[in-house]
Amino acid sequence: MYWGDVFIQKRTVKKTNTAVSALGFGAMRLPTKNGMIDKKEATQLINHAIDNGINLIDTAYLYHNGESESFLKSILEKRRDEILISTKLPVWFVKNEDDLEKYLNIQLEKLGVECIDFYYLHSLNYIAFKQLKEYNIFEFLNRIKREKKVKNIGFSYHDNYDSFKKIIDSYDWDMCLLQYNFIDDDAQAGTKGVKYAYDHDVSVFVMEPLKGGLLANNVPMEVKNKMDKSNITDNPSRWALRWVLNHKEVTCVLSGMGRICEVDENIKTTNDTPPSSIDLEELETYSNVKKIYNKLIKIPCTQCGYCMPCPYGVDIPACFKIYNNKYIFGESREYFQLSGLAGGNGSYAGKCRNCGVCLDKCPQKINIPREMVNVKSDLEFFGYDCIMAFVRLIGKPLAKWLLKFR
Repeated sequence: MYWGDVFIQKRTVKKTNTAVSALGFGAMRLPTKNGMIDKKEATQLINHAIDNGINLIDTAYLYHNGESESFLKSILEKRRDEILISTKLPVWFVKNEDDLEKYLNIQLEKLGVECIDFYYLHSLNYIAFKQLKEYNIFEFLNRIKREKKVKNIGFSYHDNYDSFKKIIDSYDWDMCLLQYNFIDDDAQAGTKGVKYAYDHDVSVFVMEPLKGGLLANNVPMEVKNKMDKSNITDNPSRWALRWVLNHKEVTCVLSGMGRICEVDENIKTTNDTPPSSIDLEELETYSNVKKIYNKLIKIPCTQCGYCMPCPYGVDIPACFKIYNNKYIFGESREYFQLSGLAGGNGSYAGKCRNCGVCLDKCPQKINIPREMVNVKSDLEFFGYDCIMAFVRLIGKPLAKWLLKFR
């Protein structure tokens, strides 16, 4: 199928017959500058993706501290006919029935559109779902679809398989958005959930195909050796993406691409990987590599950042990434960057005060305060917190003062 004058593999949303590029652009990890979206670079990146066939842009109310939807407005104004826009209702902000309409209207305004192509209930679990039912969520969804404020309705999900089945069976969903990669094939909804949705004509969209970048670029030596022995010539990113695209049940894979070369490579991978194109021998290699990763990964963090900001200044995703890297790659020198000695007040694990603000925010259900204790005990020596504070507050100012007399 052609989109404009370029080719890209398309797959179809079953219930609405909407043609979607098998690769979608995720706007959760756009290029940034000084903590804000780098609008020039991000615009060039997304325009390049659209020019080369990608027709789905996925965002959410909270992405980039609430700026992702507003940023996309300028692109949508110029290229609305070429783009299917996907966003998500922030269900944790909904405190009553009126809030459902309130947040939808805010999102329509931020995006500058009259209709959202794909509208999800964001990061749904069964507890939140039961609460939404008390707010007459089904009547709301039926009405906004009837009023043509949205075209396709679904939910993104991070809970278990049994609850997933109950939610699927409760409503006439068009699609769902699941975390799915060759490591997480039996986590959360997992492969069973993917097949259950497909069998019930609910189209499956996939997030975290590279598990927050963990399966991209560098791989541990044990994984490299296994891939080499199996004659795998793909780079790690391409290999991980192919596994997801190989599933006939998957309609679209969302990827948070930060560079043009990543867009180009992922488009090529998408076009090279129709459903059921990987042989059994290679699938066995995926299974063996998964076992290696499961042995090495200490914390299943995907770097989504939903847990941030921490009221005490801990950079939670960075702490977990560096901690994992110590066991995956034998490397933890980056932890020094969190000390605050190069600037700032420090964002290391020892600053955690077990307040628990982050707990309900984590889609992976990680016990963040408990894991921070492990990170601290492993990466911080005795008295680390006090010494870092002394150096920042006294040592550095004293050094600057002494330099005046050189």
